[in-house]
Amino acid sequence: MMLLALALLAGATAAGPSEFPIHVGQCQWVRGAFYVANGSGINRLWVRGTRHVLNLHDNDSDAEVPRAIKQFWKGRPFESRLWGDFYVCARARYIPGHMQRVRILRTRRTMIARR
Repeated sequence: MMLLALALLAGATAAGPSEFPIHVGQCQWVRGAFYVANGSGINRLWVRGTRHVLNLHDNDSDAEVPRAIKQFWKGRPFESRLWGDFYVCARARYIPGHMQRVRILRTRRTMIARR
């Protein structure tokens, strides 16, 4: 019985805090790579260390996105990735295996690298 309790406790703490926002309206810094892809939700942010992809809603106006992303779009976005820290707010709840819509409000420590 004691081993089962320890195993459950270890499993619960191993995950630690969420590496990305999981509830609508929740905001936090994530580290990853922003890139442009074909298909639905072309502006994507892969969260480093996970398999989760966040999606900057395609209808967001240029006025709402940080300067680093605007500069990235002016270059060759299909050939590069914008690496760094992104402050994102969830527009949709987290569903495992699905892209999650977010707003990107700020960036820091960014750099563009070819794919």
